[in-house]
Amino acid sequence: MTIQYRAANRSDLNALLPLVEGFAREQQAQLGIHELAEGFMQFAKTSLAQCLEHPAAVVMVAEDEGAIVGYAVGMLQEPPSIFRPELYTYISDLYVVPDRRRQGIGTGLVERVRGWGYLKGAFALSLIAPYDSPAVRLGQRVGMRPIQTMLYAPGR
Repeated sequence: MTIQYRAANRSDLNALLPLVEGFAREQQAQLGIHELAEGFMQFAKTSLAQCLEHPAAVVMVAEDEGAIVGYAVGMLQEPPSIFRPELYTYISDLYVVPDRRRQGIGTGLVERVRGWGYLKGAFALSLIAPYDSPAVRLGQRVGMRPIQTMLYAPGR
């Protein structure tokens, strides 16, 4: 296994969609929701296409023998004006296909998104994840620490 990391481009869009769907289904399942909203995949495709083209965003992919096995979306952000104006990189999506997890691929994706942000002048990194998810442990391994807890009560 030799994982190659690179910034995705427009030609990767269709190959990324099954991973985006897998990520969304896992997120929904954690909330007890088992169906994606109508039109979700079209929304996801449009959003991902915008990230691929926007200079303040990156979609980083991990490939093994030409197949994409993971991806992360990073965006440059500025905090609200009441905080110190320090540019940071926000990771909105981080997903590795289930049979390739716990092999360092997620860590590799986070590190490459972080490096992309450094090159853009963003020296801090942010990620929102469910408190008991593997993403929290991954974040801690790369030097992140929890700063906020968000509680959610699903509707009926």
